[in-house]
Amino acid sequence: MSSSHQTHCVNAFHLYDWVQKKYEGELDVFKSDGTDEIINGINLCELLLQRNRFFIEAMIVDENGCPASPERGITTTELTNSMMRTKKKVNDEDNCSSLYRAVMQKQGRYVLKLVDQTTGQICRSNPIPFTIQETVYLYAPTGTTVQSDVTSVEFTVTPSCINREQELRVEVSICQNVTSGCSKTIQLEGAYIHPREELQSSHCKHSHY
Repeated sequence: MSSSHQTHCVNAFHLYDWVQKKYEGELDVFKSDGTDEIINGINLCELLLQRNRFFIEAMIVDENGCPASPERGITTTELTNSMMRTKKKVNDEDNCSSLYRAVMQKQGRYVLKLVDQTTGQICRSNPIPFTIQETVYLYAPTGTTVQSDVTSVEFTVTPSCINREQELRVEVSICQNVTSGCSKTIQLEGAYIHPREELQSSHCKHSHY
C-alpha cells in the first residue's frame, strides 16, 4: 500500500451554540354556539357520552394531506437576522458572554381524526394550516445563522360540551434542536491511498520423515 500527501480545503459548519428546546402552546380552539356543529354531521356532545368508543386525535400532514414526519411537515425560518438580533446578558459578570434574541417561525399543517374503535372507521378533516412564533436566546453573533430542527411533535385534543355548546381545543408540544453557526472553509492534510499488489502464493517444501 502506498500513499501521496495532499492538502484539501472543505466547507464545514462552525457550531457556536446548541439548545434543546420544547415549545408548548395552543394551536386552535373550535367552537359552536349550540345551533351548529364543529364536525359537520356529527354531534360532539353525543360522542362524549361514548368516550370508550370514540376518540379524536391530530397528526402532521403535508400539503396533500398525507402523513408526514415532523422534519418534513414543519418548516422553520428565522424572522430576525444576525444584524437585528438584540443582546441579553445572562448575569452581571464581566466575563459572561451575551446571548442573542432570535425570533423563529414554524409553519405546517395537521388534520383531526375521529376514530371509532368499534368499527375502525376514521373520519378525517381537511388539512388545517398553523403558524407558530417563538423566541429563543443563544450565542449567535453577527454573521451566524440560526436553525431549528424539529425532532418530535405531540398533539393533545380536548373536546368538551357544556349546555349543548361544543368546543374542540388543540394543543401541541414540539421538541427541537436550535443551533447557531456559520459556514467556514478549513484546511486538512490528507493522503490518497493506493492498493498494494496481491501477494503471490508461496511454494513451501515439506520435509518427510
